[in-house]
Amino acid sequence: MDWARVPSFVLMGAGALLVVGFVLAHVGLLPLTADFGDERDLRVTDCSGTEKGQLTVGVADTFAERYVGLSRTESLAEGEGLLFVYDEEGSTNIGMRNMDFPLDVVFVSAAGEITRIETLDAPDSPVEYYLTYDSTSGPGRFVVETTAGWADSHGA
Repeated sequence: MDWARVPSFVLMGAGALLVVGFVLAHVGLLPLTADFGDERDLRVTDCSGTEKGQLTVGVADTFAERYVGLSRTESLAEGEGLLFVYDEEGSTNIGMRNMDFPLDVVFVSAAGEITRIETLDAPDSPVEYYLTYDSTSGPGRFVVETTAGWADSHGA
C-alpha cells in the first residue's frame, strides 16, 4: 500500500460523503426538520393602517431553519405560517421542496411593505416532490409562507 496516497483518499471520501449528504438533504431523503420555537403574531395592514389580517408564524432566522422551512409539513391551519428573517434586504429565493400543499409566498421589505406575492403549487408527482420543485424570488428582508389563497382572501 502506498501510504503517501492515503490522505488524498480520505479527502476524496470525505468530499464524496458531503456531496451525497447534501443531495440527500436537498431531495428530502434525510429526515431534517427545523424547530421554530419562537412564535409571533403578525398583523397585515394597508397603507392607511386598516388591518387586513393576522398570522401566527414560526420564525426561521438561521440558515438551517430557512433551508428546511416548511418542508415535510403536512398542513398549516388557516392563519398560520412561517416568517423567514434575513440579515439584510435583497433578492431572496424560496424553494418549495417536499411540500404536500400549495403556499402563498409574501416578500416583505425591511420597512414592512409587501413587495411581491406569489402562490406556489404543490407537486403533482413524486419526481416533483423529491427532485424538482417550484421556486420564486423577490425583493425583501422578510418572507412569509402561509396557506395558498390567504393573501387574496385578506386583500394583501
